[in-house]
Amino acid sequence: MSVWGKVGVQVCEVATTLYEKSRKSLVGDGTYAGFVEQVLSQVPNAVLPTPPSYGYLVYAQTGSTVTKRASDILPGDIMVALDAKLQGHKGIQKYHQNIGVGELFVAVVSDFEMKKSKVKVFQANQHVGQQSVEGVSYRLEDLKAGTIQVSLP
Repeated sequence: MSVWGKVGVQVCEVATTLYEKSRKSLVGDGTYAGFVEQVLSQVPNAVLPTPPSYGYLVYAQTGSTVTKRASDILPGDIMVALDAKLQGHKGIQKYHQNIGVGELFVAVVSDFEMKKSKVKVFQANQHVGQQSVEGVSYRLEDLKAGTIQVSLP
């Protein structure tokens, strides 16, 4: 396994641990970037972020167009969204969601389902009174505007 592969596994393990601990305490400073920086600071070979860059860009999508796909999206990769507007269906319900509007959105990938184009992430939870890290999934094919980038830390 390459150093990159090992770093991604470690990043995902640290994010999972912090997710589990977040029921009891705040992780980082409560922001999306604060959570990811807390994760990366605990992984020895991870590239320290210089926002908005979080390592080697492996995937980029603007609106419905994929502009870069250097490798598969893997657990431990870092997802960044800029003015992203997602719209689609969850079951029979229509949904509309904006991420990365007004605040840098950044999260740690926990899983990626290629067939469904669904990326699962750990991200800071912005809802007061709930655990400070949450697991959320986004369908990349539902991106209508804005940009989503995934980087190898």
